[in-house]
Amino acid sequence: MTSPDLSARYGTTRQRTALPQWFWYGLTLVAVLVGIAFVVWVQSDSSDDPTGRDVGFTLTSADEVSVTFEVSKRAEDTAVCAVKALNTAGAPVGWKEVAIGPYADDNGNGISVQTVQFRVLGEATTATVDSCWKVN
Repeated sequence: MTSPDLSARYGTTRQRTALPQWFWYGLTLVAVLVGIAFVVWVQSDSSDDPTGRDVGFTLTSADEVSVTFEVSKRAEDTAVCAVKALNTAGAPVGWKEVAIGPYADDNGNGISVQTVQFRVLGEATTATVDSCWKVN
């Protein structure tokens, strides 16, 4: 019996050739360009969205809350902000949407302070701005 020659029986494996260096430079360049394009897209998409910031709230009675908040938006835009009142468990007990029309202060900024009162269904322990969005 002869000793088996594995390369004769199964064949030899091909040696892998290394990818050229320009391929790795090109791949890195494409990845960087895609990353930059993504950041620009995210920034441009959300830059015009209005934002609301809590200033304070007052429990005016057992079934009414007053919320003061600051809205920052482009001066010519109309925005709607949703304010909500929460109970001790964090469940909403009151909700109101407030429309803020075009407004510019002395410097031309669209920043304004709004105060709104609304009724609640149960005892509220806090009130806050939930979100703001631009009206088309």
